[in-house]
Amino acid sequence: MTDWQPQDLDSAVPPPPRGLRLSVVIPAFNDLAAVLACLNTLQALQAGAVEYVVQDDNSPNTFFPMLIPAAVAQTYRNAANLGFAGNCNEGAKHAHGDVLLLCNQDIQAAPGWSNGWDAALLAAFADPQVGAVGARLLFPDGSVQSAGGIIDALKQPYHRCLGYSNPHMPEVSTPADVTWATGAALAIRADLFRQLGGFDTAYARGYWEDVDLCMRVREAGYRVFYEPRCTLFHSVGSTGGSPHFLKNALLWKSRWVDTGKVKPDVSWAHVRYW
Repeated sequence: MTDWQPQDLDSAVPPPPRGLRLSVVIPAFNDLAAVLACLNTLQALQAGAVEYVVQDDNSPNTFFPMLIPAAVAQTYRNAANLGFAGNCNEGAKHAHGDVLLLCNQDIQAAPGWSNGWDAALLAAFADPQVGAVGARLLFPDGSVQSAGGIIDALKQPYHRCLGYSNPHMPEVSTPADVTWATGAALAIRADLFRQLGGFDTAYARGYWEDVDLCMRVREAGYRVFYEPRCTLFHSVGSTGGSPHFLKNALLWKSRWVDTGKVKPDVSWAHVRYW
């Protein structure tokens, strides 16, 4: 996938807490090849037992329950299209793990980079104050898509290190507390996810529901953590290329900025969404 070598992943990952079970929830829509690649690569490089749930969002061209063997994943289908947030929430209802990894269908694991990705995620939850964990996400060429998210001086969220060509830069390869993490690969305690009501479906058709959820995780007294030793590849960037993006941004602004609940993490303006 990339010419970069994962040299910074040689540091040992602490063992995950005993008995902590992981469920991967993949919200699926139409693209069977992407979902199978996601499942195959994650399963090939996992260190322990992982439960997989594929939630078919009433795909018009693909009937996932008939196409994915039960030995590979539990697969369910919505009676109507619910969008990203609603589909993730529905998939979480079928998961039995203590930790959920909400995982886009176009996520893949890569040898060397992602060996034992599940152990790295679960180890972060050894701290009972960690409520949610974001993975290091790279584009297929090895450049950085996300190293966790923070809030700029205008109180707008942005991806740390987005577009960095070198994924081994210290701020990319060092675990850290962050303000939010992208829902493309977001792990969260299952009981906390349910306690918070999951993703808020008011954020129609994707975008901003992940930032909102992480704000609620922090509001509930938990930390959001960035764990680069779980490194995954994501083929689609977060560019805001959706008619729902601005509408959802303004909804998030009304809830978190206009109410004074959000504080800047940095002293400079980085993005302008509204």
